[in-house]
Amino acid sequence: MTTNTDYQLLRNISQEPLVSVIYVNYHTFHLLMDSIQSLEEHCTTVPFEIIIVDNASGDNEISMLKEWVSRKALKNVRLIFSDSNAGFATANNLAAKEALGRYLFFLNPDTLLLNDALSLFYDYLERSEPNFVACGGNLLRADQSPNDSYGNFPGILLELCNIGLGLSFLLNGYYRKNIAISCKVPDKKIRPVPYIVGADSFIRARIFNLTGGFDENYFMYYEETDLFLRFKKAGYQSHILPEARIIHLEGGAVGKRFNYSKFEMILRSKLYYYKKWYPGSLPFIILIILLQICVQYLKGKWGSDFGKLISIYRRTI
Repeated sequence: MTTNTDYQLLRNISQEPLVSVIYVNYHTFHLLMDSIQSLEEHCTTVPFEIIIVDNASGDNEISMLKEWVSRKALKNVRLIFSDSNAGFATANNLAAKEALGRYLFFLNPDTLLLNDALSLFYDYLERSEPNFVACGGNLLRADQSPNDSYGNFPGILLELCNIGLGLSFLLNGYYRKNIAISCKVPDKKIRPVPYIVGADSFIRARIFNLTGGFDENYFMYYEETDLFLRFKKAGYQSHILPEARIIHLEGGAVGKRFNYSKFEMILRSKLYYYKKWYPGSLPFIILIILLQICVQYLKGKWGSDFGKLISIYRRTI
């Protein structure tokens, strides 16, 4: 993958950024513009730079990005253009290598900040113990109802629950607290969490780099889960700050409907995750996933082409 970078200017030569806000763009120009507008509107306390990596969206999108930066005369924005789409993890790592901030704020284009979340994150980690390395906010839907903000690390019990035969219902509160990978913020209490949803991960740059950044074997999905598992194994903690409120238009970047390409990307990442961290469980995981496909297809939740699902399953495993 080759890249080129434009607009390598800081907001103010005497005020280096304390935070590097990183976006990965792939055909999300209008979502990205709205997100940056919310960032500029609400985050006025802590100096920051914005790094946008375009993952080969095409000439039209590149032209729009360049024209937008020129028109607004934004001096805290850097554009990095990749000539191929190497995935979300690779693009974020590329931006992190160029970042000047003490903190990295990985922010999805389909997010809208409702308050100065950047300042809340920065202040929290600045006054925290050194082993507190990351934080995320209270993610909300477009109507500001709760959205998924954090999760537990995946395991066999999760995959059994995801077959769709009611095990998660039977486990009830235990499932939500200890198994679910998609959890909503339950109250206003700051809490340690296993991992933070990748839509708004605020991380100490030194620790991110020391830990090796995102594993680039993930094209998309599970890369943040993998990163936070490495944080945990290294003795670091991550926290959710409910006061930081961010709308996450989940699916805005990849679409909300079931699609087979997304299913394949998730499946590939999932299998790599288990192979990397729990290789002994992989044969069971492969069998459980087949059961998931059968049950979820019969329930009408995983598309309408069973043959296509099986074909993806076979070539992925």
